[in-house]
Amino acid sequence: MKKIILSLLFLFPSFVIKAQTTIQMQKEGGVYTVPCKINSLDLKFIFDTGASSVCISLTEANFMLKNGYLKESDIIDIENYKIANGALAQGWVIILREVEFAGIKLYNVRASIVDSQNAPLLLGQSVIERLGAVTFDTNKSTLTIASSGNNSYDYYADINSNSKYGIGKIVKVYSYSRIASGPYAAASEIARVADNRVELIEKVTYNYYKVKYGNVIGYMWEGWIAGQ
Repeated sequence: MKKIILSLLFLFPSFVIKAQTTIQMQKEGGVYTVPCKINSLDLKFIFDTGASSVCISLTEANFMLKNGYLKESDIIDIENYKIANGALAQGWVIILREVEFAGIKLYNVRASIVDSQNAPLLLGQSVIERLGAVTFDTNKSTLTIASSGNNSYDYYADINSNSKYGIGKIVKVYSYSRIASGPYAAASEIARVADNRVELIEKVTYNYYKVKYGNVIGYMWEGWIAGQ
């Protein structure tokens, strides 16, 4: 079955019927356009059923940072990915504080910045799978979401619910565990833990916690934590 690619464009109408949200799409050159806002910013997105997550290009990321739609604190990790020619490239993992379309809002959505000025903007399954079943009607040019009742998915709540350790608790860590300036391996070191204890503030990625050690607040890889 041919993969359906949808462009997300702002200012097209949607209507809600009972537990379903039906979005009227516009077909443009073989793709379908529907409304979307990211952190209150109207952007031209592509919704791709084959995409696993949300991706934005370096061009949009720089614009969002410059104009306050994205904060430096929203950048939470560095990742490697494979591009079309098979080579590895580096990108950044970010948190989009609010994703909105058709009156549905999702909060703290994990996304990726692709290190390319011209990369397409993709809205993938990491968003849509949280809403329920999705049906495409190419004859009527509509996208229907059968709501699962979970229209306020929170990335932080999800990863903290899967945490092995109690948030706000004092935990044991291995001797001279590293505290970093950011939640990724390349972040600079800001402290070493000498007394084998830190306080867990929150889990910010699936591998990193925000921690407090004395007057120091930074980030610690989960592998340094010995237990409670």
